[in-house]
Parts: sequence; structure tokens; C-alpha cells
Amino acid sequence: MSAEIKVLSTSTRANVEALKHHMKKLGFKYFEEKDGWVTFGTHIMMNGEGVAPYDYISISVRFMDIDVDLLGFDLINKLPEAEQAILDFYEAEEITE
Repeated sequence: MSAEIKVLSTSTRANVEALKHHMKKLGFKYFEEKDGWVTFGTHIMMNGEGVAPYDYISISVRFMDIDVDLLGFDLINKLPEAEQAILDFYEAEEITE
């Protein structure tokens, strides 16, 4: 049984780097890329299953899908700018669905 490792393309990596830069300006740190999702959070915490992001935004790098969990009001106010950065990422990736 072989384990399949999915690697992001060079162009997608460049687009993710641009997104990471923009999200950093908004106060989010890059957390991880896993199973086709890129996650940004303000910090990490321990949960019952290990380490997880806190106040996070996860986006799919294959489909137009966003998962957001924000408790900080100052972060909620940044959502429109974060949303625009994510939409710019999807446009660069030519993802429309």
C-alpha cells in the first residue's frame, strides 16, 4: 500500500505565498496546508486531538470553499479584506466554483 502525497503546483505555491503575505498583514499566521486546505490562524491551541489553530480561516486550494471560526471582534472586522484576498487567490488559480 503506497501513500499518495499531493504537492501543490509551482504556480499555486506562488499564489499561496502572495495570500500568506496579505493574511500576515491582517494579523493571521500561516498554519498548514493539509488535504487541499490552507489554514491561517492568529495562534494555535491544544485540543483533544493535538494542536489546532485558534481564530482561523481555512480555504480550499482546489474549490471555492472557505471555513471561518473567528471569536475576536477585531478579526471579524477584517473579514471583508481577508475575503478579498481569498477571492484574489481564487481568481489567480482560475477557480470559479
